[in-house]
Amino acid sequence: MTVMLIVIIYEVLSIGGVSLYLYMKGKKLAAEGGEGSGAFANAGRSLPWPVVGASIALAVLGAVHVFGIMEVSWNMGAISVWFSIAHVVLICVICLVTGRFVRRLKVNTIPELIRMLFDDRVALLCVAVIAAQTFAILTMEVQALGIIFNGLTQNAVTTEVGTIIGAAFGLAYVLLAGMKEIGWVNMINTVVMYAGLILATAFLAQYLFTGNPYDGYSGWDAVGAFFANPPAGVEQPGPVPIEAYPSIFGTGGMGGSLVTFGIATVVAVTFAQGISQMGLQSTMAAKDEKTVVKSLWVAAPVNGLFGIFTALIGIAAFAAVNSGNLNLPANAIPAKQAGLALLLDILPAWVVGILVAAFLGAVLSTFAITTLSLGNIFVNDIYLRRHPDASEATKTKYTRIFIVLAAVVAVLATLNKPEIVNGANWAFAWLAPIFWNVIFALFWKRNGKAAMIVFVVSWICVILWTYTPFRLAIGAIPIPYLTLAISVVLGAILTAVLPGSKPGYFKELEQRKAKAAEAAR
Repeated sequence: MTVMLIVIIYEVLSIGGVSLYLYMKGKKLAAEGGEGSGAFANAGRSLPWPVVGASIALAVLGAVHVFGIMEVSWNMGAISVWFSIAHVVLICVICLVTGRFVRRLKVNTIPELIRMLFDDRVALLCVAVIAAQTFAILTMEVQALGIIFNGLTQNAVTTEVGTIIGAAFGLAYVLLAGMKEIGWVNMINTVVMYAGLILATAFLAQYLFTGNPYDGYSGWDAVGAFFANPPAGVEQPGPVPIEAYPSIFGTGGMGGSLVTFGIATVVAVTFAQGISQMGLQSTMAAKDEKTVVKSLWVAAPVNGLFGIFTALIGIAAFAAVNSGNLNLPANAIPAKQAGLALLLDILPAWVVGILVAAFLGAVLSTFAITTLSLGNIFVNDIYLRRHPDASEATKTKYTRIFIVLAAVVAVLATLNKPEIVNGANWAFAWLAPIFWNVIFALFWKRNGKAAMIVFVVSWICVILWTYTPFRLAIGAIPIPYLTLAISVVLGAILTAVLPGSKPGYFKELEQRKAKAAEAAR
């Protein structure tokens, strides 16, 4: 109960305090005529670089970084760290490439960018796919919220009920003040998150296995001793031998886990989240393009270091359960719940309270920005197409309605509890063709027909790979590699040869400027 109380007090104070302050300030500015367009969804494009950096980091740091990495660590070991490596690469792409350009072009959504580069038909297709992909990620965040509240109440609250409680907190994170609220609460969560990680690392080193040492070892040495000489009868849960769990390279070779999971994860994350609405929502709210670039110095370390710690927790939990040092409830799913159970079992209540508050804050931040992204897409790319003269108050009202609707449906959709990281990588595969066609269209050539063909071919292949023997027929190639090959090779060929191509968007802008300058002479 002490841990639960600490977590609830922290969330109420941080979310409630910030949201009420920003909400009242926003109402005052609106009354004075000072609230600009997009104040709710894009913070009036006013956020400074530390806030943008924290928001980028936490927007893509949620269920997958917390429980997803613990789950992969249980099944495959330290190779799970590649998910964090992938996100550092991703954040560099966002802050130095895609985030800069969506801010320069002042778009509100990715489908709006697609419409600007191609046409309405291509944009409409992308609305459906981007919304579905974003919703898939949202269901994983909701699943993690259920796991957290189930663990905090020591199984008194089921994961299903926990998802409802978590969704209520997540809605409070975003509904009052929108993107400003998310940004400033993220700043607070970043500080608390790393205070909790540092404390927990120190206490784990001291208390891990001390009650029942493994072969005379305690702390992290006991974990190392477990994997050096696993007890007889411990089953290998995944493709990586238990002895290889401490290595971030897993198993090598073309069919090894380094290729099939590690590098595949880098490909999946970079070329999906680099063009996702949730990944770029924070950059759309930045003061200017330079702000996006500077935010890299906050976003990359805040996000990248986090997954290392959760990977260690997952590995330690595997060793603790399989050496008899940690007992789980009979109905527990070990890969999903052992990590949190380990923390609750061995850390002092005040330390685990801070740490779980940080975990919950990380998941809530992604939940909030994902629901906001869905609401933003609905209003900008569906509602405003029919009601272009809608007032700012009307846009905010319908954004809030869709945020609540998305959260309710996501709670209902999480009952089957899919595997978090692999589920995320599958969802990411849908966005790779959008990423590469946007890059081609900005810097090389634009061709709506080519884009449409590449999208349809890629997405048909994803469906076939998922639901038919097609995956085995192509040698079980991981889905990120398949969509990458189609996006780059087929996309480049079709863009080059199909008639009707226009110059890249930035090339066209330069040509217009040159013509205008020449005409002015």
